[in-house]
Amino acid sequence: MPPCKKPVICLGSAFWDTIFKVDEIPRQGTKVLPERAVQAASGMATAAAVTIARLGGRVELWARIGEDPTGDSFLLDLSKEAVRTDRIRRVPGARTAFSTILVDSAGERLVVPYTDPSLDSDARWLPLHEIAQAAAVLVDMRWIEGAKPVLEEARRRGVPTVVDADIAAPGAIWDLISFADHVLFSEPALLSLVAGSSPKQALREVASKLGAAVVGVTLGAEGALIWQRGARDAEPLLVRSIPVRAVDTLNAGDVWHGTYVYGLVNGWELSYAVHMANVAAAMKCEQFGGRLGSPRLADLLERSQAAALSRRSF
Repeated sequence: MPPCKKPVICLGSAFWDTIFKVDEIPRQGTKVLPERAVQAASGMATAAAVTIARLGGRVELWARIGEDPTGDSFLLDLSKEAVRTDRIRRVPGARTAFSTILVDSAGERLVVPYTDPSLDSDARWLPLHEIAQAAAVLVDMRWIEGAKPVLEEARRRGVPTVVDADIAAPGAIWDLISFADHVLFSEPALLSLVAGSSPKQALREVASKLGAAVVGVTLGAEGALIWQRGARDAEPLLVRSIPVRAVDTLNAGDVWHGTYVYGLVNGWELSYAVHMANVAAAMKCEQFGGRLGSPRLADLLERSQAAALSRRSF
């Protein structure tokens, strides 16, 4: 099947990340000297968009940044990737969202994000008519005012809708996922909706209340659970990840979502798309620097094949 020529629209979070690699994350006031430091354009939708571009897909980022030097740096960094950025709105008088992140020797992170309240949330400038020409839309939970009209227009046009359902107010999560064909949770976000449940039980319960075709949850090193409407087996399927030594888990979920959407628009079978998303996220975790570790398609295919050969050898 030839690669999809229509673009994916990613809408949501746009941050400027400063990432420090440290031996351990301090638990009391002190001064920490990092081993390494990088800065990069990031955020959930941004990292997913870069992942899609690195895999060879066409992709646009619809987001808001400030009209400030940090915004200049954000756009300059994204200019090194094949992501269309002319649908990013620069808000006069506002500061671009930014984060300071510590990543320890086990790859775990402490994230301190800041979003300027004056970063206008108004979505009336969005070119919704362009959604008709998209292959799919992916939205995150960080700009609800923009995500809702994009999902509504995509559904009206018959364009597949994907929600990266991460931690947010439960009411906001329920509101957005009701518009999605593919609802893909982080584990904390899923469990925030169904108290006292295992991920599998929570996934079944949430899926029963939605009209989505696919509902899933990422489980870090374990892989992902996926439920598909109309599947022969109504139980969620666990698709395991590959073992890696994690250096940096930052943006792993965003890389997962970007790879999943790339597979969706290119006709990959569901379990294969989830497997490849698992492999891509695992590969990212082997690299320090957040979304800078997202793989190219050739490298992803090679790693997936190597993992398959390794499984057969046992």
